[in-house]
Amino acid sequence: MLPHGSPRRGMKIFKKKGNMKQILAVLIVLAIVSIILLGCTPDETVIEEEMIETQPQEEAEVTEQVSEETVEDEQAEEQEQINESEGKTPVITIDLAEDADKTAKLFADKWEEKQYSIMYTMFTPALKEKKTADEFVAIMELDPFYKKINSVEADVGTIDANEVAKLSLTAMTNVQTIDIPSARLSLIDGQWRVSALVDVFDLETYDAACSGYRHSSSYTMEDCAYDFAKKMKNASFCDISECHYVQCLKDLGKTAGMMQEAQQCYYCQPPMKTIHDCILDIAIKHDKPGACDIIDEEKYSDKYCKCLGRFANHKQDIKYCDSAPDHHKDICLTGYEGGLC
Repeated sequence: MLPHGSPRRGMKIFKKKGNMKQILAVLIVLAIVSIILLGCTPDETVIEEEMIETQPQEEAEVTEQVSEETVEDEQAEEQEQINESEGKTPVITIDLAEDADKTAKLFADKWEEKQYSIMYTMFTPALKEKKTADEFVAIMELDPFYKKINSVEADVGTIDANEVAKLSLTAMTNVQTIDIPSARLSLIDGQWRVSALVDVFDLETYDAACSGYRHSSSYTMEDCAYDFAKKMKNASFCDISECHYVQCLKDLGKTAGMMQEAQQCYYCQPPMKTIHDCILDIAIKHDKPGACDIIDEEKYSDKYCKCLGRFANHKQDIKYCDSAPDHHKDICLTGYEGGLC
């Protein structure tokens, strides 16, 4: 047995320490190879782990955002369908002031161009309930002021909280300028509508079109009635067109025979002739004494003496007086004989 501290014992201890260093070196090499084979560094491995942990959370947030947008789109689409079913015009987001200016300018331009039908479409529903498009056009084409307008200026004031703006309208002819009172713009169903020319809509249509000629001699109210009847295609206005009565009826495709001509004698008495003379001329023209029937029975002298009796005289046939009532035959004979009725 070797004494303690002998060289042989020290050699064994040295060999053990050498083996440990070799083992440690091998482990380091294996660790490096593992890192290379895995293709990442320890720091990258940590980042990947963090990404794996945060990815489900981000995906959840995106999914929640998409869900919210989908709900909003569905709600908007549902509201649009409701508006359509109720007949409402979808409200469009617009620059209100700019759009109001455009509407006012368009209205003025169409007035200058005498595009009255287009003007009518721009009025508020409340005004359009009072007059049809045809009535509005007839008034604008016949009124002595409106039909002569050749220039219109429009200016929009401040828009108030009720989405209503004052509208300044100035209409000009060659000799006259008028500010249109109480004009305004109102935003209705997303569109600016015009409230103006209120007198045109409030007055009775014929008066609005023709009353301006009340004191005119070159173009009278009766002349206007004739043109108004044709524009409105309404023969009832022929009754007040006086000397145009028969022609007015013809223009509208109505009956315009002997009785209508006789009726015109009341509307338009020929110069230097009485009404019954005019009616007698119509009877002779048509060779029918029936024209005399247009004369009222209360004016029996005009009817049976001045018309029927003189028609019999014209025909030189006393038998025409047989159609007179018995109590008026004598005055018919007076007319036939040329006596004083």
